[in-house]
Parts: sequence; structure tokens; C-alpha cells
Amino acid sequence: MKTTNKTEVAAQWVLNKKIIAYPTEGVWGLGGLNTPNIIEDLGRIKARPTDKKYILLFCSSENLSQSFSIAPEYMELIENHAHTFTTMVVPTSKGKIAARIPEPGHLLSFLKLIKKPLISTSANISGEEVCKNIKEIKAAFDDKIYGALDLALGGKNKPSQILDLETNEYIR
Repeated sequence: MKTTNKTEVAAQWVLNKKIIAYPTEGVWGLGGLNTPNIIEDLGRIKARPTDKKYILLFCSSENLSQSFSIAPEYMELIENHAHTFTTMVVPTSKGKIAARIPEPGHLLSFLKLIKKPLISTSANISGEEVCKNIKEIKAAFDDKIYGALDLALGGKNKPSQILDLETNEYIR
């Protein structure tokens, strides 16, 4: 598994359809471009049930609305929760998605370089503890993922909260 502390290098890996590990504000994540092959590979790597959903990370609300058809009444809510530590369950023309537009920091800079939705999940084997550092990432995923963006987590100590925009209720 390759490692880099340069967001430009890690972004190029993702654009080349590789799965990598990266720090979020609160936990280490695994992900890649939002394609059926990447989703299938992530499920296999994590030994994750196929019916379990993933989060999509976006660099902006514009990037989200370019990727999915969203009713105008939800766009203001999306703007209100953009660049926060909140994952939003958003109704779209293709069904509900879990979307997050991260706080300013390494993850947002990384996403701005990719300019496409990033399918994302916690860096762990399904049912096990989330990896806490690059050493644990290497131990769990060394021969399973392409690389890791070796930068610090964003200062939170848990996953993001999840808000259903349709019901305006927090799920987590």
C-alpha cells in the first residue's frame, strides 16, 4: 500500500479509480469514485453486507446538485448543513442518498481536487473497530487498497451526525 501526505497525489489515485484510505474530521475513511466496481470492491474489502449503504462526499452543494436531481426545497437545507460535520439523508429523483459536504480542512481540499462524488465508508472490516491511525490502516488493508492519504484527522473523535432532511430528524 502506498502512502502520501500530498492531497494532489491521493486525488490522482482516486481519479485513476483506486480505493484509498483518508482522514475525515472524525474517523479514517475508505473510498473512491462512485462507480459500481468501486462499490463492489469496497464491500468485498470490508466484508460488508451488500445491502448496507454508503455516504457520498461532495466538495460543494453545487457539486451535489450537479450529480443528483434535488427538489429546490431541499437545497436551502443542504446549504445550511454544507461544510459542517453533518451527513444529510437527501431525497433525490433516484431515491434517498446520504451526502456530506465536509468542514474546511484536508478532506474538503482533497474533494475539491477530485471534483466528483466520493463513495465513502469507515476504515474498518465490517463489525470491527475503526482504524485509528495509519499503522492500523496498513495492518488491516495493506494488500487490499491502493494507498492512503497520511494526514491528521480533523479533530473530532466520532463519525458525523446524520440528519434526514425529509423528516428533519437526526438518525445518529
